[in-house]
Parts: sequence; C-alpha cells; structure tokens
Amino acid sequence: MPTVLITGTNRGIGLGLAKAYAKQANTTVVLGLRKPDSMPEIEAAEGVKVVKVRIDSGDVGSEKKAMEELKSQGIDKIDLAIANAAIGDCFGALKEVDLGSFEEHWRINVLAPLALFQACVPLMPEGSKFVWMSSGASIIDRVPDKLDAGYGITKCCMNYLARYAHFEEPSIISFSLSPGWVQTDMGDRGAKWSGMEKAPTTVEESVAGIVKVVGDATKENYSGLHMRYNGTQSKW
Repeated sequence: MPTVLITGTNRGIGLGLAKAYAKQANTTVVLGLRKPDSMPEIEAAEGVKVVKVRIDSGDVGSEKKAMEELKSQGIDKIDLAIANAAIGDCFGALKEVDLGSFEEHWRINVLAPLALFQACVPLMPEGSKFVWMSSGASIIDRVPDKLDAGYGITKCCMNYLARYAHFEEPSIISFSLSPGWVQTDMGDRGAKWSGMEKAPTTVEESVAGIVKVVGDATKENYSGLHMRYNGTQSKW
C-alpha cells in the first residue's frame, strides 16, 4: 500500500490533491496540517486510509515529530511527499517589500519544506518521490511583469532545493512543480494585484495535471527539473 504525504491540505490545491489521492484505492494518505481539526471531511475510496498529522510550517521540528507519530501508527515509509504548504502575501516592488513579511515567507516557503525533506528522507524507499511545489513567480528568466518578487524569491529557492536533492539522493525522484496560476485564495489575490478578477486556472484542472505529472515522473524524465502541471518543462 503506497503512502502519500501532502502538506497544507485544508484548502486550495492541497485540499484538491488530498481528495484526488484519497480516490486511489488501497492508498494511505497522510494529511499534514498546522491544525488537524481544520481539515474538511473527504471521500475515500475502498482500502484508503486517511491520517491527519500536525505539521506546522511555522514550527520547524514539527516535521520530525510527525514522522515519529506516523511510525507509532505503523506507517514506516513515505512513497510520495508533496511539499505544498505555503503563504503568498509578499507583494510589491523590491524597494517596498516588508522585510518582516519576507522573512516569514522564507521560513514557511523555504525552511519548512527543507525540514520536511530532512524528516521524510529516512522513510523514503528507492523510487519514492519528493515534490517541491514551486510557482511561475519563481522564474528569473523573464521581464518582471507582476509585483511578486518577494514571493517569487522563496519559490525560486524551491527550484534550487529540488535540483540539489536530485543529485544528492540518487534513489529519490525530486523535482519542483508549478501548479499554474490557480483560483485559490492565494492565486486570486495575486490576480487582483495584476488587475484581474481571478486567476485563469481552476483547482480541478491544476490538480488533475499535477497528479498525472507526479505519476509519470521518473529519475530519467522529470527529476531535477522544474516542471509545470501540464507536463511541460518550465524555465528556471
């Protein structure tokens, strides 16, 4: 029975991913949440085990405690981990970015996923997958077209971590993944900053693409790269 761990599953893309993997029969789906009681009920297919565990991106160290809790429940391996939890409110020109907000974004969007990776690696068998949720905002090969540099810098770090992990851990498939500009609270806030009513991609479209890309990923095709939810390779 494969074990899938996803962080930030109480809303948005994380909730969509939780629902999608809970529909895959005979799977253990671990939901990493800052507040486990904030998780909505989701429908599970036959043989699916849904487990809630506290993983607080603002509390580095909660990741290792979560792994110990899972092992105490008989869950001793992680076949797929998706570092999805993030915040995205650090908008504005660089000269205007609030440094306290930027530091908070770095801790939650960079330090916490690294801590999650460190906690998961000892439980990840050969061929397992670690997905670092990135963003189109991370791309440095572009003319700045939105006031998202503060957020984008943290997602650029996710790309670096994914590529580094690819080489450091030859038995693990590691890549960063851009979910698209999605109609979530975070995505729609960014859209409004750009003068749009809402983001162009639905959660359902993004999640369906993410699940396919993750399922298709091998060490030879996607590992070490920055992929998009539609299966294309993104720029760095």
